[in-house]
Amino acid sequence: MAKYQSRLDKRSKKNTNKLLNIMIAIVLLLIVVVGGTIVLGGGGGEKATTDAPKNSETKDANNSDKGKEKENSVSMDEKDDSKDKADDEQKDEDKKKEDKKKEDEKKKDESSDENQDSVALDGEDQSKMKVEESTEPNVVKTMVHPDWKPIGTEQTGEHVSVYDEGTVDWQEKIKATSYATGIPEENMTIWWMEGNGGPQKSMATVTTKDTKTPYRVYLQWVDGKGWQPTKVQELKENDKD
Repeated sequence: MAKYQSRLDKRSKKNTNKLLNIMIAIVLLLIVVVGGTIVLGGGGGEKATTDAPKNSETKDANNSDKGKEKENSVSMDEKDDSKDKADDEQKDEDKKKEDKKKEDEKKKDESSDENQDSVALDGEDQSKMKVEESTEPNVVKTMVHPDWKPIGTEQTGEHVSVYDEGTVDWQEKIKATSYATGIPEENMTIWWMEGNGGPQKSMATVTTKDTKTPYRVYLQWVDGKGWQPTKVQELKENDKD
């Protein structure tokens, strides 16, 4: 009886060990399955997480390129608008200059019509000047211009030649002398102003302030039109000094 009980105990122990081994195998299998699921699931999540920024970066890059294209387009439009504006401003400026030029020419023509007997002091063509060497003792040469005209006058009524400095007639004599010689009034010294054989004829002796070259200028009064040069002589010496 004791021997039979011993066999039963051995068989029971063997079955128990077998059951434990099966349970251990099941647990190990579950561990492997769960572990594999965790590992595989974590990898997929990581990949998804990794891919997401790439897609975002690509989208951002596309948006950036589109933004640059739009910016470049706007910049080109702004340049075109700026160029068109500059062209319009230049056209307006050119038109203003052209209009002013026409207006000045019109005023000049009107002034010429109103004062056809009055001339600018430097308005004559000097190539037309007739120059003759002189045999007079103190005269180098005599000059006459065929286009000399009366210089105009502010005086009205009967003319009386005046030799008082500062009077209108005196100033008009100086103006006619400057016109004939081409010497600006500010660069001219008046040495003598006198009559020349008649109440409507005068003669001025002048020099330039810079070169000291002396000249004698002959003037003739024209009623209503002013003093007109008739002859200029370049002198060797200033005989009125």
